[in-house]
Amino acid sequence: MVKKKYYQKSLKKVYRSRRNQPAFVKTGVKGATTLIGSASILLSNAPMAFGAEEAGMEETKEPAIETTQSTNEVAQAAQSTASSSAQVNGASETSTSAEPTAPVEPTEPTEPVEPTEPVKPTDPEEPVKPTEPVEPTEPVKPTEPAKPTKPTEPTEPVKPETPKEVQPVQEAEPQVEAQPVTPAPVEQPIVSQVETQPVTNLVPAATEASDGALHFEKDESVESFIKKIGEPARKIGQKEDLYASVMIAQAILESASGTSQLAQAPNYNLFGIKGSHNGKSATFSTQEDTGNGNMTTIQAAFRAYENYEESFEDYAKLMKEGLSGGSDYYSGAWKSNTETYEDATKFLTGRYATDTSYNQKLNGLIETYQLTEYDEEKAGTEISAQGFAVPVENYTISSAYGPRGGEFHRGLDMAAAQGEPIYASKAGTVKVAEFHYSWGNYVAIEHEDGMTTLYAHQSQYVVKAGDQVEQGQIIGYVGSTGNSTGSHLHFEVCRNASLSQDQLVDPATVLF
Repeated sequence: MVKKKYYQKSLKKVYRSRRNQPAFVKTGVKGATTLIGSASILLSNAPMAFGAEEAGMEETKEPAIETTQSTNEVAQAAQSTASSSAQVNGASETSTSAEPTAPVEPTEPTEPVEPTEPVKPTDPEEPVKPTEPVEPTEPVKPTEPAKPTKPTEPTEPVKPETPKEVQPVQEAEPQVEAQPVTPAPVEQPIVSQVETQPVTNLVPAATEASDGALHFEKDESVESFIKKIGEPARKIGQKEDLYASVMIAQAILESASGTSQLAQAPNYNLFGIKGSHNGKSATFSTQEDTGNGNMTTIQAAFRAYENYEESFEDYAKLMKEGLSGGSDYYSGAWKSNTETYEDATKFLTGRYATDTSYNQKLNGLIETYQLTEYDEEKAGTEISAQGFAVPVENYTISSAYGPRGGEFHRGLDMAAAQGEPIYASKAGTVKVAEFHYSWGNYVAIEHEDGMTTLYAHQSQYVVKAGDQVEQGQIIGYVGSTGNSTGSHLHFEVCRNASLSQDQLVDPATVLF
């Protein structure tokens, strides 16, 4: 298309510049036209003429004229082709034959230069512009509307597949509380990994039959743990209308009988409750259900408490106040809404824990360790005439106060099982809670009347200096730390805070 247009324009220029020799020029035009459209007899001579036209079209019109005048042979060929081209062009033949005499004038080569001024008539070339209508092929540019394919960029809106954020919907951690319609608060993933671990990994001497039946045998470590948490559970249960037996059994499963790092000092978190308590928390790795049964390990903050009693109090608050937007969410586990602890454990299954055998595990623990005794109110602590209470239960006196084998025994030794709770004999302020090379882990409490009591060889203490304690409050657990040959409590009474030997009092005189 482009070349054809090019030759047409250049040849028309030649034609107009050589009006005095139309026959020769016209035959050249016709010959060039036939070359472009189809084969021509001028093919052998055309390269010379066309090459000159290409070189001179933009620079000057003279070369094209000179080349056409260069040989008489070309003129003769032009004359011979004139007749044939006339047949092609029809009526235009008459005009070509009308001016044949002019060929002699080509001897005036310089004159053609002047006709270049008629090149101004190239304005007729504007008709060539009609060939520019070929440019309307530019409407092909409407193919640019293919750019609207860029709207395929809206495929980027596929990013709205942020529905992958539907993974947040995997906050279906609420699966732990699948039944609640209410939104899930921080407490929602309250359950530790009870349902993800077999009970045999959580409770020593526990077996699970192939049919799912559970069997528990008493284990000393579990019994020791129960002694540590039994009284706080009893106290909170009586106060909050909850089964202490159920709370103790849950604590056994949730904390693996107190052996989990989260349940030990300084965290004392028995139920795996997340978040913070009074600004205190501890971060641990934990597993969470992604919502489709797959488990993933994450880092999570868990509440930290001062002691086990505080952990029970916070747990009871959750059970009584429920989750956000549903204060009665756990009401089916309250004593006032049930007849037995079994009703409560059944209600908690699938609601507190997703483990379908959760109630069977709790019931088995309650029966094996006779935890229902903690559901009853404890008989009042006997207070002596001097206002003191015996600091430990289930004990035997293994060594009295006074001279003993060449030395002076400063207090009263009360043999008891490892982990047996130690109670404050009288209300007061904790003055010391630390380790001593001879006393081991010990606590000293100063009372309002100025007297001081000391509790030594503890496996651990759960109070700190400055704490205000009530009479009968757990301050630690029986152990055999320091200079000790067996599990027992070494108990001292002093008239003042000096703890000097000359101010000591025989504990038996104030206890019994």
